[in-house]
Amino acid sequence: MAIKKLLSQFNFKKTKSDKDFKDWIKTTTGFTPKNIVIYQQAFLHSSAAAKRNNTPISNERLEFLGDAVLGAIIAEHLFKIYPYKDEGFLTQLRSKIVNGQNLKELSIKFGFNAQLKANLTKEEKVKSSAYGDAFEAFIGAVYLDLGYEKTKKFVTSKIIKFHVDISELVNTDTDFKSQLQIYCQKNKLNLEYKLLSEEKQGANKIYTIQVFINGKPYTTFENFSKRVAEQKAAQLTLEELQKQIG
Repeated sequence: MAIKKLLSQFNFKKTKSDKDFKDWIKTTTGFTPKNIVIYQQAFLHSSAAAKRNNTPISNERLEFLGDAVLGAIIAEHLFKIYPYKDEGFLTQLRSKIVNGQNLKELSIKFGFNAQLKANLTKEEKVKSSAYGDAFEAFIGAVYLDLGYEKTKKFVTSKIIKFHVDISELVNTDTDFKSQLQIYCQKNKLNLEYKLLSEEKQGANKIYTIQVFINGKPYTTFENFSKRVAEQKAAQLTLEELQKQIG
């Protein structure tokens, strides 16, 4: 009740499209939402934040909650289907499922990108983590509105069952930083990621990362996420090295 009372003060106004939005949530989750205001907040990016008592209200807190809830659900699911695998295997597999790129793709598949309210250009939305963040925020909203069990059912029956190929992920190594690190260690090479620039664009920062091996500059990549920029730079550097090797 306290959460609903707080959210009711966020000044989200009811519109003619509220019924359509409610129907969309029901179709997406399989459950009738109780409080659509929470879901409206889930799609409110920080660049378009509303204000309450001069305090910006966006989806960032819901994203934080959704990240934890989604991680717990995925962890439980993997724990049950891989009863003999160790912690390292389970941790790595969970990371593959909930990584930023995967969440962005899921967000687009579910149409969350169309619901997102953000003062960003189309290019900025694609480069940033806004879509993936909205996905996690939506999970947080479902949890607050419907509880853990219904959130778990939504994640397992609507997301994992139809959109996550766990067997394929088990056989795919997408941690390019680790791959590049192993390559450099085997060949006794010094690997370094340099932050070339950190520029503010709107409500976000864009990071430019370049890979250096034994002081030699390799691929440069920029992204609103420093981690994503490093991973992508590592991936492109590996591809460049493979071409050199032949």
